[in-house]
Amino acid sequence: MTTVAPHKFPAIYSFTPFFSRQPTLETWTRQRNLWINLILSYCQSQRLFLVDLNELSKSPLFVNTTIQRSLPRPAIDEIFTEIVAMGNGEWEDKKTKSRCFVWWKKPEEWAALIYNWATENGQKICTVYEIVEGEVTEGLEFHGLNTDAVKRVLEVLVKQGKGQVFYGSSDSDMGIKFA
Repeated sequence: MTTVAPHKFPAIYSFTPFFSRQPTLETWTRQRNLWINLILSYCQSQRLFLVDLNELSKSPLFVNTTIQRSLPRPAIDEIFTEIVAMGNGEWEDKKTKSRCFVWWKKPEEWAALIYNWATENGQKICTVYEIVEGEVTEGLEFHGLNTDAVKRVLEVLVKQGKGQVFYGSSDSDMGIKFA
């Protein structure tokens, strides 16, 4: 398993008011956009694909122990609602909205990466396991991608007419035949 380096936070992360939802709409919109960029960057650097908002709200992303500030959960929920609306997130559980796929690359971008890799390397059929954990994908950006995220990405390839999904006895046996 690959270890990830601690995230390097931007200067705004040490600004105390950054951790309080700003009351004016214009200021809140700018603040929310800064948080969105930080969340996407953090998830990318930490290789987080599916996040539990309850756990994430207690993580260094939203809790700055140096300045003893944390972003309130209602603000976090608002930010993730916007991430989903922008297409950079997708609720795993649409009712409780407590778990979210974070797409620092949108599913279409992941699909293009996987498809290009497959066509450049003559891969005709691959299982999810081979894509996510296989030796041939080590060092590639999609190596280690969450299995449920890969399923959503493969659905994109099917919709684009670039593949046909097949199902095995488990998620890792599921795969795609590239067109």
